Amino acid sequence: SYLCSIASCLYITFCQGNVRQFAKKMLEGAPPTTLTIGGRVYDLLSFLRGDEKSVRGQVMVKRAKKMKAHSGKDECEHFLKHQGDIPEELRGKVVFVFTGWSHPDDSGNVACVYWDGVCWIQDWNWLDDDWFSRDRVLRRK
Repeated sequence: SYLCSIASCLYITFCQGNVRQFAKKMLEGAPPTTLTIGGRVYDLLSFLRGDEKSVRGQVMVKRAKKMKAHSGKDECEHFLKHQGDIPEELRGKVVFVFTGWSHPDDSGNVACVYWDGVCWIQDWNWLDDDWFSRDRVLRRK
């Protein structure tokens, strides 16, 4: 059966001493879960659940609030001021979303920080758009 095949594969992997290699391969490309930026420590969180590939902005904001990861202007400006502390491995792979800071002229846009090829910059993104796995929210510890 299918379960027996999986069990056999895991048993063979374990018995051959490849568990670490297997786990490493499974985690390759996964961003770190904790960041220290300018002396502040943050959890880097995904708002997606299960098999979701994307969600609409209002779902993201609701989930960020529930996770206490509804960062605002102060945190965004802190990230930009201390962008040298953002790990290089995240360049071009992660967009930091600050759901607690809306555009002053349009509350339908929230602040995001992303790598533009030279440095991390702040921009505004529409909540009406889809938000994906590379978009992450932050919870200050």
